[in-house]
Amino acid sequence: MDSKYLHYTLEELLDDKQFVAWVLKGQKDKEWSSFIDHHTKIQGRAKKAREIISLLKDTYEILDEEDVLQMWHNIDQFNKSYKNKVRTLKLRRSFSVAASILIIVSIGILGYSYLNNKNAGYQFTSSNIADNKEDARLVLSDGEQIALKKEKSTIALNNDEELVIDNENTIDLSDKATDNTSKVQMNEVIVPYGKRSELMLADGTQVWLNAGSRLAFPTKFTNETREVYLQGEACFKVTKNEHQPFIVNANELGVKVLGTHFNVAAYPDDETIETVLVEGSVALTKKKSFGLVSKSIVLQPNQKATFDKDEKEIIVRDEPDADVYLAWTEGWFEFKKQSLEKVFTKLERYYDIHISVPEEFPSEEIITGKLDLKDSLAVVMEALSDVAKLDYTIVNNQVTIERKR
Repeated sequence: MDSKYLHYTLEELLDDKQFVAWVLKGQKDKEWSSFIDHHTKIQGRAKKAREIISLLKDTYEILDEEDVLQMWHNIDQFNKSYKNKVRTLKLRRSFSVAASILIIVSIGILGYSYLNNKNAGYQFTSSNIADNKEDARLVLSDGEQIALKKEKSTIALNNDEELVIDNENTIDLSDKATDNTSKVQMNEVIVPYGKRSELMLADGTQVWLNAGSRLAFPTKFTNETREVYLQGEACFKVTKNEHQPFIVNANELGVKVLGTHFNVAAYPDDETIETVLVEGSVALTKKKSFGLVSKSIVLQPNQKATFDKDEKEIIVRDEPDADVYLAWTEGWFEFKKQSLEKVFTKLERYYDIHISVPEEFPSEEIITGKLDLKDSLAVVMEALSDVAKLDYTIVNNQVTIERKR
């Protein structure tokens, strides 16, 4: 094994094709294993690089934009080179067939990737839950709907394919209808504004669903990855499994983990998708057309990634108070240097209310504070009025804001 690897940085190892081929496909396994065992200098970097490559396995196995451009460049070069050599009609026809086959294969690869990506997506059973005044509900894979009566419902799946609701009702999912395809059958939890839900998945992963959210999940994880689909806000505490990464599909963003604790806020009407990591590590990937993905960004503990839906960019910042973003799972709303507008939006979702704000009101004003969401709306608004210096009136589910007199 080349001694140059002793001086490779973590980034250089991740970029080295031979190293990646060893991690993913076991190529030259004896040479690599012996080399690393006998050189303690590289062992730490190699171990970290292997963990990251395993986390980003799909990224290494799919065509990226550079691969596609290179493929078309090779076709073009083949075309020019072949034309210079071919002089007879028979050979020109042969070339046309060869070039056509290359183009068809290339387009086929892109088309297959696109269709796979398209089919891999998930369409929720309900198009909109923002105005849903009903109870939270569970929608099983065969279409059966079960009302979740409590303000904060709990759902748990066990290894016997049984689903337990609020520690009371047990539902056997093993005999639910399935189609004849290999498509994974999904269940849904739909949580309207003013409600919450806790979910224990079949692998032991814990999920807290916030108001105005929904999650699609399988009865059991049978594929190479454990995939769920989120719309809204959820906190995940993922059971570690190095051989079966956990993926949260949140609109245009994929969050891939092995085992970790993090929060994702992906409401359809928000301009951004936010991911905050408390412990472990996650890889964020922007989804693109034709099944292509951009390079993943690895998030470290106490960091927040903000994905701008319009700009299609991910910005990562340190977040020393990452725990603040998970406080809602305990019934607290902590906000640090947030605009009043964002605070109002959170309260609207949590209490299922509408907050009316006059145009001249300074909604962009930045505030810091903590609200106990276990209290009534009136108590919470009273506390907020002291922090933000505002007056308010409550009539049914309508809150009207005014400047402090």
